[in-house]
Amino acid sequence: MSNDNLLGIGGFALLSGLSVHALRHYDEVGLLPPAVVDPDTGYRRYRQDQVQRARLIGALRKVDLPLDEVRQVLDEPDSVIRQAVLTRHQQELSERARILARMVHTVDNFIEHGVAMPQVTSPRIVQVTINVRDLDEARAFYEQAFAAEFNEEISSFQFGTWPGEEFFLLTVAHEPNHPGPAGPSRFGLLVADLDTVHKRALDAGASEVETPADRPWKPRSSCVADPSGNRIDLFQS
Repeated sequence: MSNDNLLGIGGFALLSGLSVHALRHYDEVGLLPPAVVDPDTGYRRYRQDQVQRARLIGALRKVDLPLDEVRQVLDEPDSVIRQAVLTRHQQELSERARILARMVHTVDNFIEHGVAMPQVTSPRIVQVTINVRDLDEARAFYEQAFAAEFNEEISSFQFGTWPGEEFFLLTVAHEPNHPGPAGPSRFGLLVADLDTVHKRALDAGASEVETPADRPWKPRSSCVADPSGNRIDLFQS
């Protein structure tokens, strides 16, 4: 193909929807190299058939897929691996959305009630210690099922923020400084959407102990067991 049939970087940017700056960066990282680079001026030219790849890159970047994973999705011949990359990214986006939703809820409370240290009028359980078989497995479960953040310094999953009414620590036993209970633990969590959280916990690896049900003496509730056998009672808020 002669250079007369090639697109300059400006025209290619218009057709692809990518900025000139992005095109230069994608060339530098080897994701979208131009067809020809003028050795004297460094001017880049592209083929018409590169537009589709450029548009796919733009679409994947709009959903915040990292460049290395964009490369996998575009270049990996195994469709199972490509699907796994996208599925993992979907889960990461869902977790980020849950964290942001929790932040929005906290800010809403600040707007409605003001930013002030909450007054504790009666004792409230804010920490439970559990045993786990495998820390990585436990981290994956609680992060996926409940969007809990694991604080390595205190070996705890943190729910909510301090100070706040939602603050709660689920501490993982770590001998010898912090021994756990003799056997599995059982604790309850108040959730905004019981059925959704129950299903998400099962998808994350929990086993079902009690299906969601309405009972006259307490809120709608269910029970699941985490991968280590600890039982979690879920209550509709």
